[in-house]
Amino acid sequence: MSSSTLETNNRALAAVVACGFLTALGISLVSFVLPLASLDARVSGAWLGTGMAGFFLARMLAGPFGGMWADKVGARLPLLTAIGIGAFSPLLYILHPSILVLYVTQFILGIVSGLVRPVGLAVLGKGSQGQSDKKWFSAHILAFNFALFGGPLLGGFLYWNRAIEPVLVGLTLCLVLAHIVTFVGVPARTGLHRSVDDEYTTCSSTSYLSMLVVLFGRSLGIGLVVAFYSLLLSSATNDPLLIGALFSFPYFIVCVAVFPIQRITSRLSDSLTTIVGIGLSLYGLYLFGSASSIFDFIVLGSLTGLGTAISMPSSMRLISHMRVEQGQAFGGAHFTTGAGMVLGPIIGGLILTWTHSLGLAFEIIAIVGGLCCVPFLWMKVGKEKSPSYVMVKFFLAFVAVALFVLGGVKIIVPSYNSKQSKGDLYQYTDVAMGTVVNLTLVTDSQKAADDGARKALAFMRNVQKDLDYRDLQGSVARINNAAGSHYIKPSKRAYELIRRTVELSRVTKGVFDPTIGALTTSPLFYVLDETIAQGKKGLVNYRNVLFDLKDKRILLRKKGMALDLGGIAKGAIIDATVKLLRKLHIQAGIVEAGGDFYCFGDRDWTIGIRHPRDKSVYGMMTVREKGVCGSGDYQQFVKYEEDGETNLRHHIIDPTDMEPAGLSVGVTVIAETAELADGMATALFVMGPKEGRELILEKFPDVSAMWFSPNLTVTTTDDFPK
Repeated sequence: MSSSTLETNNRALAAVVACGFLTALGISLVSFVLPLASLDARVSGAWLGTGMAGFFLARMLAGPFGGMWADKVGARLPLLTAIGIGAFSPLLYILHPSILVLYVTQFILGIVSGLVRPVGLAVLGKGSQGQSDKKWFSAHILAFNFALFGGPLLGGFLYWNRAIEPVLVGLTLCLVLAHIVTFVGVPARTGLHRSVDDEYTTCSSTSYLSMLVVLFGRSLGIGLVVAFYSLLLSSATNDPLLIGALFSFPYFIVCVAVFPIQRITSRLSDSLTTIVGIGLSLYGLYLFGSASSIFDFIVLGSLTGLGTAISMPSSMRLISHMRVEQGQAFGGAHFTTGAGMVLGPIIGGLILTWTHSLGLAFEIIAIVGGLCCVPFLWMKVGKEKSPSYVMVKFFLAFVAVALFVLGGVKIIVPSYNSKQSKGDLYQYTDVAMGTVVNLTLVTDSQKAADDGARKALAFMRNVQKDLDYRDLQGSVARINNAAGSHYIKPSKRAYELIRRTVELSRVTKGVFDPTIGALTTSPLFYVLDETIAQGKKGLVNYRNVLFDLKDKRILLRKKGMALDLGGIAKGAIIDATVKLLRKLHIQAGIVEAGGDFYCFGDRDWTIGIRHPRDKSVYGMMTVREKGVCGSGDYQQFVKYEEDGETNLRHHIIDPTDMEPAGLSVGVTVIAETAELADGMATALFVMGPKEGRELILEKFPDVSAMWFSPNLTVTTTDDFPK
């Protein structure tokens, strides 16, 4: 290859890497901001989930088409066409500004991603030769993962004032730059066919298919992580910033390790490094299922990130060498990985529904991923006839059977997902109400416990939809959307809860006020400009919730008002779930959701109180037939520096001044119902210990409470358990 040809070739490879980075950066802007914009528009979680599924589906289907197109006409035209379509897609929002158009835009961006990435990888596979393959594939991986960091950061900055237009401008600028880089750097006729004489090329269809199975197994885990990892992290911390950091940590490890790993493994076979790397990632994924501390997630995040850094360049190189037509090679790989990312969350959700164990979903998907590697390994050793390799084949067969049996046992055997103690106690874990739910049930049989857990969790999810302002079909959302306009007839349950909530507002003299939703229905409301919060103050007044007693209807008097039952609905749902379990003849138990719970039945339960600062257990106490709920500034907050001091802005707002309450850092309340404990926890947090004790003595003699003040001194009511 002449020096001028080599220079042109390297310029094309560099342009493809830069194009991939800019495209991924622009798309990640929208992917990060769209959920926030959806919440601002009070779009349900179903809409959001459908939008993300549509993105991945479009991305998956576009991959093979883009690869075949590029094989016929070269890489430049498909790249420029895809990027151009993406760059003009924001015009749809300008013509018709709506949240639905944003979802259409995201679907279009899925097509763009499905065209750009496999075609770009095909250019890298054709244009780089020998060991330089890994160098360019590593550069692509580094650029892609760096875009996953930069996109959310830039998106958060552009969406700071809750306007989507700057984000769409950012998308267009990224794609325009990608278009320019591609036009200048990629020659008009960039062929994508490897030479048949290339010493690295093997045209075995069976080998290629077995490699696709490996990629499918890996992408199942990636899809599961995207959907459920943040929920798993919430078991270790409630700090959203820390959850975000832990979620991104494996990507950070990939960025740091990919080039050093590439140099270390340059003399090893691609098959070996691919399987070793994927094995490390799957091992980390499996251990995620039993992780419980921040340290665990840091270590396992490092392991999965390291595995990705090892396996990704080698797997790309293997795909490149298994087909002469590079476009078809990477188009097929892109389709396969897309299918895994679509199915991973679905399979994980089914496992979670069946077993009520979030950690178990990670373990089973890791096992399935391991099974997907076995055919590829079998084929690699199958070329050898020596006795040692025959032994390896038998060992692989044993591993495959063992993994299959282990996965089946974990799904089928009830004793795994419900821990039995003393013959009558069963525990279940699942996700509902946007948090992790734990059920501890005492009953005579496994069947009764399983049936109770299944019905209880389904019930909690159904009631939560009705009471969540984000669900457009729910009672609260319909009331909010009709604010200042007309009465809405909610469900009977919602109507009665809102009546009780407004009564609690009256008793607490507005300290607890569900109409704070005028502010809190905006995502990250506690970090908005103070003038925005003050501008909502005139909309926060429980007296403006009007009830039609005859027809059981509700009207919010002013346009812009909104109800947020987040300070009481969880407790109400817990109480209703306990009532259901009693009807199902569950003798005793604990229903716990996000740290709030009710202990029922004819037995004592020992529970711990969390310290609001060091996350340790401050103390233990024994309760029976009581609801126990807490509020703290550690649940949702941001830190900021002011006058050399670190301060918190948290999510519990004092309606009197529309600022985060500052008289407490943590409150635990014990009451006859979880609903009362939940609502009182918010009210008493805002009031602080002095005013809160006075309220309890005057209005709620059966309620007991503990406060942690900002200086971490502890105050309790006289009857709080010692």
